[in-house]
Amino acid sequence: RRSRNTCRRRSTTCMHAAAIWATIVALLPASTVSAGLGSPPFGLAAGQTFVGHYTCASKAWLFLTVETATAEAVEAVFHFVYPGSTQHGAFTMHGTWVSGRILKLVPGDWLRPPPEKVVPIGLAGLVMPAADDVPGSADPQRIKGEVLHMGCGEFEVNR
Repeated sequence: RRSRNTCRRRSTTCMHAAAIWATIVALLPASTVSAGLGSPPFGLAAGQTFVGHYTCASKAWLFLTVETATAEAVEAVFHFVYPGSTQHGAFTMHGTWVSGRILKLVPGDWLRPPPEKVVPIGLAGLVMPAADDVPGSADPQRIKGEVLHMGCGEFEVNR
C-alpha cells in the first residue's frame, strides 16, 4: 500500500510540487486570488461534478466530483479515463484552502485497485466563476491549475 505522505520518501517530487505551488501563487495578482467569490468554500457543494482534462505524459479526461465542501476542507473523488486505452480509475482526494480561492487537493485511497503503472496525483488550482463578466457570482464554474506530480502539466475542469 502506498503511503499518503510521499514527501518524506521522495524529496524531488516534493520540490517539484513546491515549485509549482509557488509559481501558481506568485503569478496570480492578489486581487485574482482573493476577490470575487466571498469566502471558502466559494460555492463548492456536495454533488457538483466538474469535467475536463489533465496532462500526465498524455491527455486524460477528468471527472472531479465534490463529496463535501466546508471553509476548512474539501473532499472529492477524482475519476480519470485515458482515451484510446482501457486505463481508467478513481480515488478520493482531500483538499484544503491554501490562499484565497486556491484549492490544493491531495490523493487519498483508490476506490478500486488501480490500473498498472498508474499513480494517484494531486491538484492545485484556482476556483473561478463562469466568467469575469459575472461580478459577485458565488457559483463556481471552473477549476484550473497544475497537476502536483513530476512530469505532469496543467488541468482544467468545468461544471
